[in-house]
Amino acid sequence: MTTPPKPAFSIQASYLGPIFTLSGDLTKHNQNLIFARNGTGKSFLSRALRYLDLEAQGRDISDAAKNLVSDEASDGKGIFSFSRGESALGSLCLEKQADSVSASVTDTIFHVFSEDFVQEELREHEYKINGKIENQISVDSENIKLKDAQDSLEKAAAEEQDAISALREKYDKEKLAELREKAGINKQLREYKALSLDSLLERFAEKPKPPEQCFADILKDLDRLKAIPAEPVYPDILSLIKSDDIELGSLEASLQRVTSPSSVSEEIKKKIDTHHDFYETGATIIQDEHRTTCPLCEQGITSPGPKAIIDAYIAYFEDEEEKHKAELREFFRKLNQKEAELQKVETQIARQKSRFDALKRFIPSRKDTEINDGELEFKEVRTIITSIKSAIQKKAGALSAPHSLPSGELTACIANLNKVIEENNTKVSELNRAVEKSDGERKALQRKACGVFDREFAISHWSDIAALKALRDATKSRQDELTALEKSSPSTDARVRVAETFELLLKEFFANKYVFDKDNFVLKRGDHEMMRGPHRTLSDGEKAAIAFCYFIACVHRKVTSNSDYRKLFLVFDDPVTSMSYDFVFAIAQTLKHLGISDKGEVSIKPSKIDGNRCVRPELLILTHSSYFFNISRTNRVVKDEATFSLSTDGVTHKLSHLRSYVAPFEQQLAHVYQVANGNNPDHGTGNAIRSVLEAVGRFCRPDKSQSLEDFVSYLAGEDGFSIKSIMINSLCHGTYYDGCPTDDDLKLACQEALSVVEKYASGQISIIQS
Repeated sequence: MTTPPKPAFSIQASYLGPIFTLSGDLTKHNQNLIFARNGTGKSFLSRALRYLDLEAQGRDISDAAKNLVSDEASDGKGIFSFSRGESALGSLCLEKQADSVSASVTDTIFHVFSEDFVQEELREHEYKINGKIENQISVDSENIKLKDAQDSLEKAAAEEQDAISALREKYDKEKLAELREKAGINKQLREYKALSLDSLLERFAEKPKPPEQCFADILKDLDRLKAIPAEPVYPDILSLIKSDDIELGSLEASLQRVTSPSSVSEEIKKKIDTHHDFYETGATIIQDEHRTTCPLCEQGITSPGPKAIIDAYIAYFEDEEEKHKAELREFFRKLNQKEAELQKVETQIARQKSRFDALKRFIPSRKDTEINDGELEFKEVRTIITSIKSAIQKKAGALSAPHSLPSGELTACIANLNKVIEENNTKVSELNRAVEKSDGERKALQRKACGVFDREFAISHWSDIAALKALRDATKSRQDELTALEKSSPSTDARVRVAETFELLLKEFFANKYVFDKDNFVLKRGDHEMMRGPHRTLSDGEKAAIAFCYFIACVHRKVTSNSDYRKLFLVFDDPVTSMSYDFVFAIAQTLKHLGISDKGEVSIKPSKIDGNRCVRPELLILTHSSYFFNISRTNRVVKDEATFSLSTDGVTHKLSHLRSYVAPFEQQLAHVYQVANGNNPDHGTGNAIRSVLEAVGRFCRPDKSQSLEDFVSYLAGEDGFSIKSIMINSLCHGTYYDGCPTDDDLKLACQEALSVVEKYASGQISIIQS
């Protein structure tokens, strides 16, 4: 049976120590190497993996949230997940405030080498090896039942693989045809990228119900969006109708006021009322200009006959009756203007509605929205205006009698009409924005289309999915049968395997200098026991090497059957602390040639690794040692493409391919450059500044840098540099600082350090910039 290619490993973390956000991919290779500067959060990753290790052992991990979650987490929550492809091999959900931990470990056996392992397993016991190893390892090489069970499992797995391959081919083909070709969805859309057959199978444990909007209808909506004109005609935003330009209180007072009739003859009144403006204008001209002739015919008006008539006209216009009528005429005129304004607005609303209806059909989210024509509101306003005008006309014909303002609230009716206009304007604004931003509507429909496609695929292919689920259950059943048989097979004492592996590795590292007494589980110097105890006899480097050897030997403590060796995942967090060159190289070579056979035999001979019966275990190596990283890369402990760096911009962490050797000076200078150009400093910023200045001083001005203090003094004095920052003056040579320097102090120190590099080693800045 052909084994499908394995997907890549990935790490996700949120608020884990200094790691606020991390979502990074490693390679698909079984061995990966990560380099990180001190303080970046590497140890928190290894500690999280160790908690997964402890969880699988049934150990207490209740302190995980307290030890892992960042103080900066506002809700006190943190997460960690280590996955291969879409399958999480192990995960932690942490809540510091509730002091709770939710851990999940799948079929992977994590085995983590870190300071915590060394402390618990060796340092606390003064490097006396614990011989209380009780687990038994099942063997299966000669068992016929096991062979039959393995064959049965392989057959079930093959049938499952064939079924899922066929279904995946259908899924991918329909996904391309429906979403990419018909819906025009960009393959980089997050919802599209998230679609997969595996996620569909997890999402729908049972046959789903049809979606509220089917995929075909969504396609129609997308087609409507495509049809939006290049220069659409937008409906206008209308102005509100004024309600304060007619003083109804004054009008009511005018209607109530009683005015006595003028003494001027009715004949003259009738003439004036018929051509009021004509007579009023003539009388005004004669009065204002003191004319003796008629302003129209130029005939004299001083003779008794004409003068009497003109005096009667003038007397009438000065009389209260005429003034009252003029007041009423002005109210009548304003009401006429209001009617004209209503007619104009009614026409505008009709045009607004026409344009709205023409445009809304292109926008699916607005297609059911309607513009109110305000017919009822217009009718109410006009009815009241008509009744008021009628009252004014009646009053003008009978000034001597009081009249009342008709019932009905004109202001309230205009307010109701304005409310219609405002609501229509809101709908118009929303539609106009939707048209202008139709790309957002399109993306929303495409996101919806992805979910609907997934659901409809599940419905239409449910018989295939049900058959696949049955095959998966069969495979699991065969696997459970095999596991049960393996555990019931004859067993071997894990204690013996630990002792043999430990002895093998000690000989590789120390020849005969240190040996292991397998019977008594005692570490000896040659043939003699260490009278002062190993913890007082061994150097720090020797202790680190012995801890490394013992850690690998302890893989046998983690397994219960031979098949478990393939489930091991080894994690090494800085295995080279306090070591000299020969030990560092020996550890690198051991990691490169480490092999574990199906029978549990641990070997460091590369010739035994055949990729079938004996394989290299899955490894994740984390280190802050550039020396160890460079040796591991040079000697191909991992493949070139499987080397990464863990870095941060102060908020987000990322894993980046590290395709060249690690130069500490460049790493530190890059950090200084980033802080000087806007990144937030951290606790390692001061050390980076010091290292950069020391390097520049020793290589560029050795005559002025017997110490960093001398070099800074030289810069601040004879060479004319302005050294103002607290960091350079107070901490550049390791003195204690009474208070924590501010971010501004640290940024200024970085800027000053860059000015020194620019003067003495400007090419280094160019390298960082590129």
